[in-house]
Amino acid sequence: MTSRRTFMTMSVAAAAAVTGTLLTGGTASADDELEFPYNVAFTQKHQGHWKGKGTTHVPKIEITDTEIIVTTPHPMSGEHYIVRHTIVDSKGNPIGQHTFAPTDKKAVSKYPLPENSAGKKFYATSFCNLHDLWVKKFKI
Repeated sequence: MTSRRTFMTMSVAAAAAVTGTLLTGGTASADDELEFPYNVAFTQKHQGHWKGKGTTHVPKIEITDTEIIVTTPHPMSGEHYIVRHTIVDSKGNPIGQHTFAPTDKKAVSKYPLPENSAGKKFYATSFCNLHDLWVKKFKI
């Protein structure tokens, strides 16, 4: 299951970022929110069939002088939890990833700030074992 999640995360982010084209057929400007085919990957704006779940599933990003902190404000239990965080750059290159256990108290992961990243776009993903893949585009 981990390889399927990794494949989906990398494929969706890379396809959207590298081509600069929304997979739904439109084009994206620098200010547009990243969009995906409905019900494959979800954003705060496009929650698809999981409407109302964005608040607890879309990753939150904090950037310090030395690191990127990704938090998903989601309960963690054996039946329902955040499985994984991943960060990729605008070309789909992995920056970091962290897999959680249902016994973890919170879904928080930290990554070193990439060199020369000022002004560049990145994508953070949060994968829920029940509510699929959620994506947040951010700029450093």
